[in-house]
Amino acid sequence: MINGYDVVIGKILSAHGTGGMVKVYPYSDFPERVHMLKEVELEQESRRRVYLVEDSSVHGKNWLIKFQDVNSRDEAEALRGSLVRIPKEERLSLPEDNYYYDQLEGLHVYDSAGNLLGRVIEIIPGGGHDQIMVARAGEKNRKSMIPAVKDFIKRIDIPEGFMVVELPEGMLDL
Repeated sequence: MINGYDVVIGKILSAHGTGGMVKVYPYSDFPERVHMLKEVELEQESRRRVYLVEDSSVHGKNWLIKFQDVNSRDEAEALRGSLVRIPKEERLSLPEDNYYYDQLEGLHVYDSAGNLLGRVIEIIPGGGHDQIMVARAGEKNRKSMIPAVKDFIKRIDIPEGFMVVELPEGMLDL
């Protein structure tokens, strides 16, 4: 991505108040990470620009952010709909055996016998657990869903680019 700001962590919902502050819907599971922001890139309609963060806070389920040189409600409102991006290196570390979606996308999926089942193409968030969408190897346009639970996911090796799953008979045919 442009300038290395390749991780979207939120979206600007609206202006907040009259002094140039914006309300942001966070995509992050870590609301407090807003306090660590020093510089972000805003993407709006394929245009990108880097902004310095002057102030930030958690406001209910949202973030409030004041950017340098955004000093009025109108200027803040002009940013509505912008995606808030940070460099990948600034993501917070996750606990062991937890992964960001983009770390899993593209992994090859093998069964416990070493047979290639396919490749992870998408992670679909869910209430109880996420679902891993797998494009099936050798089966054009065929996809399968695997629940992202420890009972089924036996090993994930990000550096080597694969995961090993152990699935009940017939699960991939659902």
